[in-house]
Amino acid sequence: MPDDHVYGVRLFVPGAAATMAQWQGSLGRSGLTLDGQSLTSQNLGFRALAEWVENDGSFSQAFGHGTMSVEEQHAVAAAGSALVLDLPVYLGAAAGEVAMLIAALGDAGALGVRLEQSKLGWPVTRWIRGLESGDPWMLYRCAVVVLQDRGVSRSCGMHAFGLPDAQVEAPPSEANQILGSFNVYQLAEDPVLVSGDTFRPDLDTPRRRLERWPDGGYPPGHACHNPFGTWRLGTEGGEADSRSELRPVFIPSLVAVLTAAEEEAGRHLRREEVERLTSEGVCMMMTHADAQQLERSRGYADLEPELAWSQWQVLRESQG
Repeated sequence: MPDDHVYGVRLFVPGAAATMAQWQGSLGRSGLTLDGQSLTSQNLGFRALAEWVENDGSFSQAFGHGTMSVEEQHAVAAAGSALVLDLPVYLGAAAGEVAMLIAALGDAGALGVRLEQSKLGWPVTRWIRGLESGDPWMLYRCAVVVLQDRGVSRSCGMHAFGLPDAQVEAPPSEANQILGSFNVYQLAEDPVLVSGDTFRPDLDTPRRRLERWPDGGYPPGHACHNPFGTWRLGTEGGEADSRSELRPVFIPSLVAVLTAAEEEAGRHLRREEVERLTSEGVCMMMTHADAQQLERSRGYADLEPELAWSQWQVLRESQG
């Protein structure tokens, strides 16, 4: 039977257990059942996929970004093995359940937990504190990193919440402040945003226009690739576009239509072909909020119809 869940969170969990049998024993004493390739508990509302990983000597490198003490890193380096867990939830709405899971993993000998979407790893206690705090800033700092490249700063890890990342061209300190404010706004308020909206972190800062694009930083399939895309924050002084109450949503998605067309043709589509398929696509009119919920249940964002050709190139190039 096909598994149609969207697995929004992937955790890398090194622990003292050296074998799958040892993990099963220690997890069982913590109220978790590791059965084959799944991890369950009566206290959790979901079934996690589980994979056992042998310690190849690289575990401590996964926690080498200043988020653990030297002693904690040494313990991770000496871990018996690790589990990779895929959870069919997003952080935020399921923060309490994920905190409960991580606490049980800690009781079972977990030496730390790394969120694969951002490659940020922390001790078990830090994760529990962040997830249970109800403080979006604390959770943001636990789960999301900001990367700089040639004057552009972009966040990485927001897809663990079912949200797009964001990028802005600004000096690093200013960019960190803008991206932090914008992403925490997404976490705290869960606003319904569309391309053409604007954002400013405070009343003294000029607005920047938002435009959503596919994530071109990581290829699809990579844990750090955000399938919900990236908000590009424009230059200061941007003005908002008018917004209609309804928006056209492609059924099936435009990404799926173009992917199938390229597979059938056995080559890259030409611009006129992409534009024709876009104009001929079947759409359903939805409120922006309903379109957002459909996107999360599907697990990825579609292309913007007006930018279909350019955005399709970003997606295709990221695939290599």
